[in-house]
Amino acid sequence: MAGPVTPVLALVLAIGLAACTDGPAAEAEYTPPAPGAGLDLSAPDGAVEDWPAIHLDQVQERMVDGENAARRDYHLALDRCRETGWPVRELEVAELERLGTTRLRMWISPGLEVIRDDHWTLGLEDGAPVDSCLFQLEYSGRYSHANGSTEMSRELGTAASAGSGVVEPVPGGEILPRFPLDPAADAPAGFTAIGTSQVAGASCRAWRGRGIEGGIEQCLWSGGRAFGFDDRDAGEGCSPTRPVEASLDAIVLSQEPLDGKGCRIRTLAFTVGEALDPDAYADPDGDDA
Repeated sequence: MAGPVTPVLALVLAIGLAACTDGPAAEAEYTPPAPGAGLDLSAPDGAVEDWPAIHLDQVQERMVDGENAARRDYHLALDRCRETGWPVRELEVAELERLGTTRLRMWISPGLEVIRDDHWTLGLEDGAPVDSCLFQLEYSGRYSHANGSTEMSRELGTAASAGSGVVEPVPGGEILPRFPLDPAADAPAGFTAIGTSQVAGASCRAWRGRGIEGGIEQCLWSGGRAFGFDDRDAGEGCSPTRPVEASLDAIVLSQEPLDGKGCRIRTLAFTVGEALDPDAYADPDGDDA
């Protein structure tokens, strides 16, 4: 889910925001080995020896009264700032589109596991007083890569500035075997099946139940039970309640809060069985796109 907006709410009440930290540090470029390089793809008993490559690209955002909560709070703060006559630095249109969102991307295959999540929140320009209105978009995220022989994981954006920015791959990176799931008849606790649907061209099983902030409807990919993806693992679909790594077991293709308050999930792209683009899942090297 998109990062907290408490500083913005504080500004609405008292024209105050927490000071912003230093910007992203320069990060060393890492070129991962080819997927499956040096990997023994022999599967244990019962495991699926080969399964199709999967690419997921989706956006999560917290909604209040049917609109993005962070953007709503920003506009409230902006109006109050204008009333004071203080200097204002507004977000650009492209920045405003990202504000209050988390983008989750995943590229996986029998010899590859890459997960990237990016978050955009509201802050103040470097060095700006806590009671100023000099807004800027802050970026953070995490990138991890494993290919059966090496692995690496690192912070992106502002959080990365606390370290050296140099992350070297280390031996490891095991890709866990996948097993087919047995048919399941029972509905998950607190959820009711409401049929089937399609999202981003993929079939999914739809559920209605309660999320963290209220009622939700969500649709879980139903085409992967033969290789371990559960379409009955309904529940709150957004991070941090649901870790991004949970998509390795069940993929929530869509989620909508029923009363306009809660987390919305929109899938931008989802492919199964298509070749994965090495340029797309390469080390972002500080890129916040």
